[in-house]
Amino acid sequence: MPLRVLAVDDFEPWRRFVSAALQRQLHLQTFLEVSDGLEAVYKAESLRPDLILLDIGLPTLNGIKAASRIRDVSPDSRILFLSEESSPEVAEAALEAGGAGYVVKSDAGRELLTAVKALREGKRYISARLAGQVFFGTPDDHPSGSHELRIFSSDASFLDGFTSFIASGLSGGNAVVVVATEAHRQGLFQKLQTRGFDLDAIVKCGSYISIDAPGALSSFMVDDQPDPIQFVNMVSNVVKTAGKAPNGATRRVSVCGEGAPLLWKQGKLDAALRVEGLWDEVSQEHGLSTLCGYLSEDLHDEKAHQIFQTICSLHTVVTHRDHSPQFV
Repeated sequence: MPLRVLAVDDFEPWRRFVSAALQRQLHLQTFLEVSDGLEAVYKAESLRPDLILLDIGLPTLNGIKAASRIRDVSPDSRILFLSEESSPEVAEAALEAGGAGYVVKSDAGRELLTAVKALREGKRYISARLAGQVFFGTPDDHPSGSHELRIFSSDASFLDGFTSFIASGLSGGNAVVVVATEAHRQGLFQKLQTRGFDLDAIVKCGSYISIDAPGALSSFMVDDQPDPIQFVNMVSNVVKTAGKAPNGATRRVSVCGEGAPLLWKQGKLDAALRVEGLWDEVSQEHGLSTLCGYLSEDLHDEKAHQIFQTICSLHTVVTHRDHSPQFV
C-alpha cells in the first residue's frame, strides 16, 4: 500500500537523506517536507499523513509539543521521532507525547527502514542504544499470547534466530526473558552488544532477564516430570518482575527459551511435551510472545515423531529456519 509521509526537520540536507532512503526502499505515494513545528501541525491536520518523521529541535514549536497537537488533529498518523537527542528521558517524553517510535539520528542509517516498517505494521520501535531504557505508558492493546516453535539447523542459526527475536522485542519496548544454556546466553549477550544494544543498562532496568535453563528446570521438575504448581509459580514471578518497568509502567513480555528442547535432547520426551503444554497455557494467560528453539539434529528419532507432532500442535506457528512458517 502506498505510504504518505510528512518529514519535519529544519535541516534540508537531512530531509533529502531521509527522502532518498525511503524512496529507494518503499513505495511512497507522497513525501512532503516542512521545517517548522507549527507548520507540521497544520499540514498533519489538512493532509492526514500515514507517517510523520518528526525532529525535536524545531523552530516555533518543538517536536514534543507538536506531537501532542498532532495527536489531536490527526490521530491515525503514526509519529516516528528522528532526533539527535540520545537521552532516555527525552525519548520517553517524546513517546509520551504521542510518538510510536524513536530513532537517534546517528543510527538512522541502519535503523530508519526497520523503524518505518515496524510502525507501518502497527508496532513500536526504539533505537537499539535506548531499547530497554525507555518505557511506554501502557501497552497499545492486550493481545493473546503467541507461541512459536522454530527448528534451527545449527548452533549458529539458533543464536541468530534468538538474537533477532530479542532485538525485535527490545526495540518494540518489551521486556525480554531468555531461558537458555550458559553457552547460548553468553553468545546472545555478545551478539546483542554487536547490534548496538547497551546490555548493561538494559539489564539494570530489568528489561533483559537471562535465566540458566538447567537451573530453571530444576526449580519445578519432580521425578523427571514438571510439577504444575511450581512451574506456574516460577513463570508468574518472572513475568511479574519483567512486566513492571522502573517508572511503574506496565510493559509486554517476550520470552525465548530452550527448556523443553533441553528435556527433549536428554530423551525426556513426555516431560518436554508436558512443559510445552504448561507453557502454552501460561503464555496465553499472560499474553506473552514466545519463541521455543529446537535443533534439527535432535529430531531424527522416528519413534519420537508422533510426540513431536503433538508438541508442534501446541504452537501457533512452526518454522524451520530454512523454510516458510506453518500455522497450526
